[in-house]
Amino acid sequence: MKKILFLAVFLLLSTPFSNVEAAKIDQKVLNEMLTTVNEDYLYPVNNAELVANGLNALHNLDKKFVAYKGSDRVYMYYDQTITAIIPFPADDKDIGAWVKGLNSALQAASKVSEDVALHDFELPDLIMKGMLSGLDKYSHYYSQYEYKEEDYRHNFRIFFASRMIEDILYLNIRLFNKQTSAKVREALGKNPQATGVIIDLRGNAGGMLNEAIKTADLFTDDEIITYTTARDNSNVHYYISKKGVLCDKPMVILIDGETASAAEVLAAGLQDQSRAKLVGTKSFGKGTVQNITEISNGGKLVLTTEQFFTPSGKVIHENGAEPDICTELGRDDKCSREPRSGKEEDIETAVKLLHGELDDEL
Repeated sequence: MKKILFLAVFLLLSTPFSNVEAAKIDQKVLNEMLTTVNEDYLYPVNNAELVANGLNALHNLDKKFVAYKGSDRVYMYYDQTITAIIPFPADDKDIGAWVKGLNSALQAASKVSEDVALHDFELPDLIMKGMLSGLDKYSHYYSQYEYKEEDYRHNFRIFFASRMIEDILYLNIRLFNKQTSAKVREALGKNPQATGVIIDLRGNAGGMLNEAIKTADLFTDDEIITYTTARDNSNVHYYISKKGVLCDKPMVILIDGETASAAEVLAAGLQDQSRAKLVGTKSFGKGTVQNITEISNGGKLVLTTEQFFTPSGKVIHENGAEPDICTELGRDDKCSREPRSGKEEDIETAVKLLHGELDDEL
């Protein structure tokens, strides 16, 4: 009896791993994910690259996996041996064919790697993370266990301060939240004697776009502040200031290399409409919109779907806003993207500009 038991255990341990049951992959989820990226991402995608990047994510489970995109097929290697080949479909946009090939590769992976077989239910999440790693840095995939809704508690904190500098109203906006436009309106109402306005957006990483537009409403009258487009310049959406300008006095906006997103959209828009002069250093250049799509497995795709333009059609993303007066040059003698928060000389420059003491007068 002992010999029989020993023989049974020996046979079990010596059975090749490739004989285990194939992994169960949710192809519907893979199809849904790949379709969403193809249809909604701001830029055209190469599905062969997406699939290769997705398969390379298996390296996180088993270091022996490597995927490579060839001229007409994707190769998956395990321990330097080809384990699966995915031929390119005749139509690159044939999502069903890509998913079929991807599923076949994952089945093969589960037969040679116990780590992959044991985590088969996690594979769609893992593959999607790998796919999005090759897109822009603002696009991400989160499994249902990782994603957390944005914490809006900061919307009730004060990121605003105001004071008079001689006859100039100085407004410091550190973040656009639910209170911003109301705070700006309040400060303007309390200081009607101001002959000009400085809005300090240095270090402002953005925040709520609608509050940035509401702030623009206070200084402009029925003007385009920015507009967005999706891929191939489709789905154009204009953001226009409402009629009823509260303040028509001269303006200077302070920006720096940490001024981003909604903050630089506001600055670039008012500059483009000749409503304000910009002083400081070049802004960060984050001019894209991210959309959140929930997948049927509970995961979420945070995908870049649109980009911002100035009223005249200048691209904000990566370019940023260029100041009219640069306060710090780089080594190439071009305006730098250095942070300037707290630099009083920038405020002094803005005051002089509003007082007409500089050549570049408003």
